[in-house]
Amino acid sequence: MKIYNSEPDGNEMAKLEPARYFNLAIEQIEKITEWMKTSQDNVQPLLVHLDIFVYLSKKYPEIASRRAAKLNIQQIESVFNDWFERNQKKVTAKYRDGIKESASQLFKALKSLK
Repeated sequence: MKIYNSEPDGNEMAKLEPARYFNLAIEQIEKITEWMKTSQDNVQPLLVHLDIFVYLSKKYPEIASRRAAKLNIQQIESVFNDWFERNQKKVTAKYRDGIKESASQLFKALKSLK
């Protein structure tokens, strides 16, 4: 087994481990997106998963770029926007604009990964 450096992922065995987290995030994002297509709930876990994906992408940009290619970001954004339109009146008024802005920033960041 080769060791490349002293970083946590600096060896042959650990090199691809971050991809497992990206794959898990993609799996969760896809499941949540499917649920959000018809959800009438005023809460959603999608944005936190997108936030984690973007956060990890700063540490592992190469892996993130390859994994982001697996996401249909346009479709996910469309599903989010449709969900928001259906449920925005159920969201506390003081948070609506912030949620919409957070989503916009996350989708912008995801698109920049490709």
